[in-house]
Amino acid sequence: MRNFLLPLIAIVALVPPTLSHAQSRKPLFPGAEFLDTCVVELPLTYAKKDKERYTQAARFLEGEELIYAVLDKKTKKVNCTRVFVVVELSKDSTDVVYIETADQHMQMDGLKQAWFPKFKASSERFYSAECFDKQLTAHPELKERIVEAPAEAPK
Repeated sequence: MRNFLLPLIAIVALVPPTLSHAQSRKPLFPGAEFLDTCVVELPLTYAKKDKERYTQAARFLEGEELIYAVLDKKTKKVNCTRVFVVVELSKDSTDVVYIETADQHMQMDGLKQAWFPKFKASSERFYSAECFDKQLTAHPELKERIVEAPAEAPK
């Protein structure tokens, strides 16, 4: 019996945990668990150690409308802005990742505003806008906690 358990224990130890970052994170607000399936991993910390990870994630998410949600710790409400992530090649041939509001993204000409938020996993989330909208329709009680931010980038 003992010889049988040793390989089994070794196999169990090698199996990686299946919880994603979104599932293991503390919810932003009561009811946010309804949005867990909508979370997209876009760790825009702009830290050098995270650059490859956030650039890869940004490339995957380019063209998809996202919700950038930021918890207001005073009001306990979540300010949500519709955004798109953009990856551009800079003059020195390095990738630059930023977000722009949905209105800015749809604008074809003129000056656009690039936005470089310092992402904090404890108080911010990126959600797929399509999934977010469906969940808001299915769970209208979430609307009490959510504030749709104006089209311009927050200060």
